[in-house]
Amino acid sequence: MSLENLYREVAREHRLPAGETRAILEQTLSDALTEAFGRRVIMSLSGENMVIYRETGKNGREGLERLSPRQIRKEVVRLCRYRVETELNRRKAIREYDFLKPLQGAVVRGVVDWVMHDGSLAVLFPVDELFNCREVAGTCPVAQQPPMERGAYRQGEAKFFFVSSVRLVGWDKVLLVKIRLSRTTRRLPEALLTMETGITGIRCIRRIAGKISLIESRERLSREAILAVAAELGERVKVTWESSTGL
Repeated sequence: MSLENLYREVAREHRLPAGETRAILEQTLSDALTEAFGRRVIMSLSGENMVIYRETGKNGREGLERLSPRQIRKEVVRLCRYRVETELNRRKAIREYDFLKPLQGAVVRGVVDWVMHDGSLAVLFPVDELFNCREVAGTCPVAQQPPMERGAYRQGEAKFFFVSSVRLVGWDKVLLVKIRLSRTTRRLPEALLTMETGITGIRCIRRIAGKISLIESRERLSREAILAVAAELGERVKVTWESSTGL
């Protein structure tokens, strides 16, 4: 593949705006070619026309020499492709993080996709995106699973999870979005009761995951809502409000 074909393929495959494609390619390819030649290389793009200049170390007009894209060896083109794909994936991960980070602190209904060798859960849950809905993956570590549920999850099982963190992690310019889920936090019964009743200001003052959640509310909560949350969590949910005691 020639350097010109690489340029056209990147624009087509990633469906990037012309200006963004040009900026990414000019910077990334200039850096890759500079590394390959051991001398500074400057590349500029105009439409599908590609202009490449390499420093010669001389003064005056002889300080730059123009290279034809067809002079670039195949191994250098492969290096350029790797660098471009790395940069595109990095930017994609950043956009994905910006989109998903508002999920932190939310409750999602997810489906267990598989149980990892250490007992952690890979969970899929839906996220609305403009006019579409797509699935996003999160991980629920063993430490964030109630003791009574550990080892009992089955593929395809649906549960509510609290999104405890959304992080952008990476190494050597490779970035990934990591979503951490929890079934043990006190925030989960609070959020589930709010979802069931529409009442705000519900607080979980203490929770022993899998056994009991102690809840405070300024308003009375329906028995049906309390029982529904208790069934979801597999534990007793005890609610107290002003001058009264619930279940």
